[in-house]
Amino acid sequence: MKSTLHLLLAALMFCIYDTSYKTDPLKNIKVDELNKSGYVFDVNVTRINSKYSEIASAVFRDKLVIVSSKKIGALNNNINPATNEPHTDLFCMDIKKNSDFSPPLLFSRILNTKASEGQVAFSLDGNTIYYTRSEIENSKNYKLYKATLEKDSYGKWENHIELAVSSNDYSVENPHISSDGKFLYFSSNMVGGFGGFDLYKSEIHEDGSIGNPINLGSFVNSSFDEKYPHTSEKGRELFFSSTGFNSIGGYDIFISNMSKGDYSKPRNLGSTINSIKDEIGFMIINEKTGVFSSDKNHATDGFNMYHFKAEAIYRELQGVVVTADDKILPNSTVVLLNSQGKEIERQTTSVDASYRFKVKAFGDYQLVAVRQGFEDYNLKFDFGEHTVKSVLRLSPNITYNKKSKP
Repeated sequence: MKSTLHLLLAALMFCIYDTSYKTDPLKNIKVDELNKSGYVFDVNVTRINSKYSEIASAVFRDKLVIVSSKKIGALNNNINPATNEPHTDLFCMDIKKNSDFSPPLLFSRILNTKASEGQVAFSLDGNTIYYTRSEIENSKNYKLYKATLEKDSYGKWENHIELAVSSNDYSVENPHISSDGKFLYFSSNMVGGFGGFDLYKSEIHEDGSIGNPINLGSFVNSSFDEKYPHTSEKGRELFFSSTGFNSIGGYDIFISNMSKGDYSKPRNLGSTINSIKDEIGFMIINEKTGVFSSDKNHATDGFNMYHFKAEAIYRELQGVVVTADDKILPNSTVVLLNSQGKEIERQTTSVDASYRFKVKAFGDYQLVAVRQGFEDYNLKFDFGEHTVKSVLRLSPNITYNKKSKP
């Protein structure tokens, strides 16, 4: 019979309230108490803002596509009664290396109409666009459309189709495509949700059509409004705006970790991002930078666009491997796994049987300890903001002997 192996876990985490994390050579940015995102943000207003609203939507061929009520030339200046601003159009800007943007230009004279153009999303190859539009007569109701790009053209969108998910009875808004191109996320106030606008996703078929909407569930949808879904590059994080979950006021931006189709409890991005007004349109442009919009400092209650730099907050996880009678076991193998059960890192304990890992704050992890002649140890835990200190007990008949890539 195998002996019992004990893994003594001392999760010693640096206090985020007393520690500064540098995101800029000239600035030390502290994390506020509301921020449970696992990131620290350095936020600056962009230079492209006007007296009208600017809200980011998607990246297309190294250009940032935004939705704005600003007008260029002699296009329609009718006021949208839902926003008290002109009807919106699609604009695009070059993304500069210094995280700035070029002046906005109209994105497409084919897609822009006298009605209000909403958020858009692009297939991974850039040849299909999913776009939303509301008619002048019913400016609060957006429908979802699909079009394809003519081969070898820069902006000739053709084969426009209204997708079956659209309806005169409810609105479909804020499309976003996952990084693997398999799912289209969106928000809608269709019947059957948890209240107000909910977040949904639909599978994207090979012909570009989408499957039946799947509600993302009660962890990320509340009885209030959830909008503007955006997933991280590896698809493990969902960012969205909500008026629920004890927001500071209006729409706040939240993050939820995704694992095997399940979502963690949403966590607020903190007061560096959020305010008592509305924050929407959070979007990651590359690994560490992105944009969002807020009406907190706009003279006419429109939305200004902000640029952010983000740095992940890491904590130290350390402990020792011991027997049931507290004898240390050097040369034991300790494996750190992510929430999907994929190996992140493994270590062999030192002469004092200790191990040490660097883990991202507010992540879901597993620890497995392996030693010949002993049963394996297995623990799942959420690495939050508080110090964790516990003795882990063995889970029988679980072995991790083959390393798999994360």
